Amino acid sequence: MKNPIVRLLVAIPLTGLLLAGAVAAAWFAVGSPQPASATTWFSVHRVGASASYAENPGAPFYVLVLGNDSFPGNPDRPEPGLGDAIHVVGVNPTTGDASIIDVPRDTEAPGGGKINAFNATGGLPATVGQLERMMGIDIAYAITTGFPGFIDMVDEIGGIDIEVTEPMVDRDSGTDFQPGTYRMTGESLLAYARDRKSYPAEGDRQRSFNQGKAIIAALATLRAQNPGAAGTAKLIATLARHTKTEGMDLGELYDLGRLALTLDPARVKNVLLPTGASGNGTNLAVAASAQDLFADFRDDAILQNH
Repeated sequence: MKNPIVRLLVAIPLTGLLLAGAVAAAWFAVGSPQPASATTWFSVHRVGASASYAENPGAPFYVLVLGNDSFPGNPDRPEPGLGDAIHVVGVNPTTGDASIIDVPRDTEAPGGGKINAFNATGGLPATVGQLERMMGIDIAYAITTGFPGFIDMVDEIGGIDIEVTEPMVDRDSGTDFQPGTYRMTGESLLAYARDRKSYPAEGDRQRSFNQGKAIIAALATLRAQNPGAAGTAKLIATLARHTKTEGMDLGELYDLGRLALTLDPARVKNVLLPTGASGNGTNLAVAASAQDLFADFRDDAILQNH
C-alpha cells in the first residue's frame, strides 16, 4: 500500500507524537487491528506519572522519540538495543507549535556514561529518566522503533521526500547523495539518518540534526499529499496493525492522532543540543548554554529564543 500519510510518523525515530496519534485514529475509523498478528514497526508507551494530553488537552507535553539499533534474529543487536537516535519533542496544543531537541547518542547522561546506553539496560523508562533530569521536564509518551520496522514502514507508505544540502558519501551507512531533493526508500532514509562519516568534524552531532530534519520532512511529505479523511484513515489503519502500545487507551491515542494531523511542519522547530568535549573519551558533555535552551523549552514547549 504505497499511500502517503503514514509516512509522516516515521522518519527515523520519527515524530512519535504523530505516530501515537495516527494509530488511534485508525482504531476508531476501521476497528481494532491486532498488532500481534503483524510485524511490529513501533512501540508507543505512556511513561511515568507526568501529566498527559488526555488529562489536560490544552497544556504543553513532551514525547521521547527513540530509534534503537536492535535487529530481531541478530544476536549482535538484541532488543531493546542502544538508543541511537534520540529526540525530545515538545508540543503546544494551544498554539499549534512543536519543537524538537536532537540529543546526539554520544551525549553524557546525568547518570554517567553515554545517553544511548540506557535503553539497552533499562529500556524507554531509563532513557526517559535521564532526559527528564537533563532538561527539567516531564515526558508523557515514548515511542521506539528498530531498523527493520523503520525500513518496512517507510517502504509501505511510499517513501519520504527530503532535501540533501551537501554531498553525503559514507560506505558504512550506505549514503551516496549529491545535493538535491530525493524521494527516499526505507533503506536510503535509514542510511541518511545514520551517516556520520560525511561530517568529519561534527559526525554524531550532524547525524542527530539530520534525523530531526527527517522528522519534519516526513510531516511535510504527508501534508503535500493531502489524501483526504478517508485516505488518511485507511493509511493509519495500516500503521495501527504494526504498532503495539503500553499504558494507553484508545481514546487517548485517538485524541493524539487528531492533534498530530493538525501540525504544520513550518511551525516545528528543530534544534541540536549544545555539547562540547568531555573528559571521558568520545563522550559529548552537555554545554552550559544548554540550560537556556532547556528553560526556553520547558515553559511552553516552544523554542522562542533558539
